[in-house]
Formats: sequence, C-alpha cells, structure tokens
Amino acid sequence: MENDFILVLDLGGPQAIEMARKLRNQHYYTEIMSRRADLALFRRKAPRGVLVVGGDGIGQRFPRAALQLDVPVLALGAAARRLIEACGAASEGTLLEEQASQITFQPCALFEGLSDSDRYFTRVDGYALPEGFASIATTLEGFSPAFSCEARKLYGLQFYPESNDPDGAAILSNFAEKVCGCTPRWTAQDFIDEELRFIRDRVGDGKALIAVSGGVDSSACALLMRRAIGDRLTCVFVDNGLLRAGEPELVYNTFEGDLKLPLLRVDARTRMLNRLRGVTDPNEKRRAIYEEYMAILAEVGRSHPDIEFFVEGTIYPDLLLAGSADEVYARKFDPGKRLEPIRMLFKDEARELGELLGLPRSISTRQSFPAPGLAVRCVGEVTEEKLSLLRGADAIFREELQLSGQDKRLTHYFAVLDDARTLGRRDGAFSREYACALRAVNVQGVLSYTVGKLPYDLLDRVAGRIIKEIPGINRVTYDISPCENTEMEWE
Repeated sequence: MENDFILVLDLGGPQAIEMARKLRNQHYYTEIMSRRADLALFRRKAPRGVLVVGGDGIGQRFPRAALQLDVPVLALGAAARRLIEACGAASEGTLLEEQASQITFQPCALFEGLSDSDRYFTRVDGYALPEGFASIATTLEGFSPAFSCEARKLYGLQFYPESNDPDGAAILSNFAEKVCGCTPRWTAQDFIDEELRFIRDRVGDGKALIAVSGGVDSSACALLMRRAIGDRLTCVFVDNGLLRAGEPELVYNTFEGDLKLPLLRVDARTRMLNRLRGVTDPNEKRRAIYEEYMAILAEVGRSHPDIEFFVEGTIYPDLLLAGSADEVYARKFDPGKRLEPIRMLFKDEARELGELLGLPRSISTRQSFPAPGLAVRCVGEVTEEKLSLLRGADAIFREELQLSGQDKRLTHYFAVLDDARTLGRRDGAFSREYACALRAVNVQGVLSYTVGKLPYDLLDRVAGRIIKEIPGINRVTYDISPCENTEMEWE
C-alpha cells in the first residue's frame, strides 16, 4: 500500500486493534505499531498520518517520535491527555467521568458532516491549552473534550468512537481522507490482486506446502496460493485427534470434493495422544501440541524434497498477540522459504478473502477454534475417553443451538469437560462420572465479550440429552462467568 495508510500507535489496551479495524472497514489501510518503536522505524513506514490510542497506564507518556514525523496526529481517549501534556499543558482535574453528555462540534475538518449528538465519556479532564491549541468541541456543561493545533495538525479527542457509532466512524474517515489525504482503496479484491503478484514473483517456478486445519485462515490462504501457483501447491491436513465431531470429514470432503484441491491427510491421532499422556498444565499442553505438530510438518517436508516454500495462514492478530507490534515488524523470516500471504489481514478480512476465492460457507462461517483444539477444553490430562465424551456433548450443544436459532446471536458456543467426577445415577445405580460445562458468548471487541442469555428450556433440553446420550457425563452446568473476571476459554 506504499505510504497511503494510517499508522495506529498502540500505547496499551485493546483500542488499537479496534480502531484499526474501524478504519479498514471504511477501506483505509492501517498498520499497528508499539509506542516502543523508534523514530527511524516510523520514518521507514512513512505513513500519511498517525492515530494514537490507549495510554491509561500510570506515568504513561506520549511518544515524542510521533510528533517528529511531520504528519497529522490524532490522539484518542487517554492518549489525547498524554498529547496535550506532552505539549506543555497540565491537567486541572477531571470534569466528567463515566457519564453521557451532549457534544457540540466546532468547525474542523475532523467533524465535517457531523451535528450535535449525545456521547458517553469515560473521562474528560480540564486543561489550560498551550499556545496554538484551541478547543474544537464542547459538552453541554461547557467542558472541552477535544482540542487541536491546526498549524501542526495535532488533534486530541478525550473519547473513542463507540460501537455502531456513525459519528465516530465519520471522524476517523475525515481524519484519514480530509486531514491526511489517504484514499479509501483497501478492499479484499485489491489485496488479492496485489498479493498474487507478490507470491508469483517470490515463488517463481518453485513448489510450496501449506498445512490446513479447516479454519478460515488456513483455508483462505490455501485458495490464494492455489490461484497463484496452481498444482505446485501441496496441502496437508494433520488429523491430530483434537477436532470437534465430524470436522476431519468436513475438511477432507470440502477440499477434495467442493474445492477440487488434493489434500494429503496425515493420521496423527495416536501420536498426539501419546505426546499428551500425563500432561495436565494448560501451557504444557499447548507447547506439546505445537512441537509435535511442527515435527510432523517437518517430516512431511523431508518426504517432499522438491518443495521449497512453507506457507502459513498467519493473520494480523496472531502477529500482534505474539509480541509487541514493533517486534512484529522486526521478525526474522527464513528468506525465500517461509510465506505468510495473509499476515496483514484481520479475521473478518480473511473470511471475506476466502469467500471471494470460492470458499464454501461451511468453512467461511465455521466457528473459530483454539489452535490446541479440544485439548484446552478438556481440563486435566487429555485421554481418548475424555475426548470422546467432550465431542459428544459439544455436538449436542451445537446442534440444539442451531435448531433453536440461538446460534445466530452468538460468536462462540462450546462444551468443556471438567476433570472432576461427580456423584450421580446411571441405570438405577449410583455412579461417578464427569461434569460438563457449557459456554456461549458473543465476542464484541478484542478482549471483551458478553455471556449468552440462553432460554432455560433450551438449556434443560441440552442437559437432558447430554446426560442421557453420553454415558460418562452425569452433570451439566452453564458457565455465566463474566468477561471482567474470566477468559472465554477455561484453559
């Protein structure tokens, strides 16, 4: 995208990814970097403008490197307070906190097309603005939650665009296009055209190998690679025994049947279970699964010595969560041997990419699944018995949610098998069997979700079916633990 993009500078918190996605949804390309990146790296990226977000940490300071790029800067939320303080202002105290107020916008390119509106403010501080700065918005109470220095193209808004907020989207769009001069040309089709040229130039007449899991990311990446290099791509599916009921068959039939894309299937079920024997710590499970998976792929690679390139379906959040954003750009890749064609895409963009390339909805709409699979939904040691029980319970829960239509209100729903055995009755006799928990949530942001409020009669039906149809489980609970206190997954 050359330099026709907005750099999102992350001062900490979930807002960087959320704001970057909002801009991309309006077709402005964005990249995210950490506040720890140096000025030289900023200059090499050469953005048209910088969006600074986060900064709630105690003692947090505004990164002065962002002010030395000589491009427009928009700071949101706490970052706006860090900006004005870096320019010499001192806070005169908090004026608004955790409340809504009407806001009136002053003439400014940021607010073109906007009118007065109500807005929720987490916090608004008062400042004696430094020379060159002026208020560009006022609340009903007469406070100034936004300010700018037009001469330096510095803007600070002590609030964020909210979910489904047209005014907030307009502010970001105005910043990108009217202030920074960016063109809204970021689309999935443009990405495909550009990436196809890159892949063909990089691979040449070589051959490549990609491991597919049946998820959106690896499947979309495989279709992109096939369009680029045709039958010189080898797709490998490692059946590790940790997938949900029916998924190995779904993956195989979709690739071999619907997509006419030959799939090399590796049966690693026994091998993976042996590797997990005796392992109970969640982090150790993840490490064991990853190491075994990579060892299997290495063996496949050695059995195909004519394959030169290894392709991964890594997407942007994978890179960002793997370390700080500046570390992402400094990652060392095996020159010419490792390809990550969709590494700059968010999940929804990868899904759109796949659908444009012909990915069936059975895959493109498939509920995302943790990389270690059912191993992290099977508390304690992973055994074939426990996996079988978990698959059965999970399949019943998913089936009933889909039949009731409740699945359309949720982003994730699954079963978890606890390691505890509880007292119950089976066939008229006392028994000690496993307890199963059900989890249903709607993910709303990068780190936030709400728990699904499922009808009691639905939960009653699911519990009855699981206990009746899955001998080995005699107790079913519904996990309503909130986002503030728990993670979505149990492990």
